[in-house]
Amino acid sequence: MVTRKLYYEDQYMREFKARIIRSDDLGNKRWALVLDASAFYPGGGGQPYDTGVLEGENWVLSVDKVYMDNDLIVHEGVLEGSGKPVVGQMVYGRLDWDRRYRIMRMHTAAHIIGCVIKKMFNADFHGGAINIDISYDDYTARIKRDDLPEIERRANEIVEAGLPHIVHWMPRDKAIEFLAKYNVALTQLHEGLETIRILEIKGLCAYPCGGTHVSNTKEVGRIKILKRESKGRGITRIRYTIEP
Repeated sequence: MVTRKLYYEDQYMREFKARIIRSDDLGNKRWALVLDASAFYPGGGGQPYDTGVLEGENWVLSVDKVYMDNDLIVHEGVLEGSGKPVVGQMVYGRLDWDRRYRIMRMHTAAHIIGCVIKKMFNADFHGGAINIDISYDDYTARIKRDDLPEIERRANEIVEAGLPHIVHWMPRDKAIEFLAKYNVALTQLHEGLETIRILEIKGLCAYPCGGTHVSNTKEVGRIKILKRESKGRGITRIRYTIEP
């Protein structure tokens, strides 16, 4: 069994219908459902999972945890109502869209900042975390506090330019060739993958990425660089947010 990943077909999908293919009673009103298709992002690559609701016949599951189980997306939460989820039953899913959309904007901001830092310092991304209010990314460069205003200025120039943020799916060899144009290489995270998903800010930079993003840099809103932290071994952490 495989869960069809609707968030890759349409990153702006807020609602969907699907069929239950596994239903587990976890006790204390908690339930775990697996569907044949889902728009809920299960988390990964520093991006948190989505939240929202699944509705069936005489029941509602408030989804507060989503994760992958091999090729299946599992939705956990608290069940309310007189009915129970049954395998084969159709359900209606709805994302907490305000939360998801802000995460999409935050994740695209991360790519924009990474693009600027790559050009200024020829630094590579070294991990990070996307959050609702404040996010951070680590880079293989010694970035000083005095550099932050210029990073912010350049990042917001990219935002204001309204550049397309394009999704590419490429065979591994083509992906390596495409990323080389932007001086970016695949990492250990991509070992064994024959098809690579790449997010490109048109003409500026590109990164392999499995997360959800806005399709135009203008949607990000203003980027605010908050602080830098030295993590040792030549690694600098940049904390940022988006406004409003």
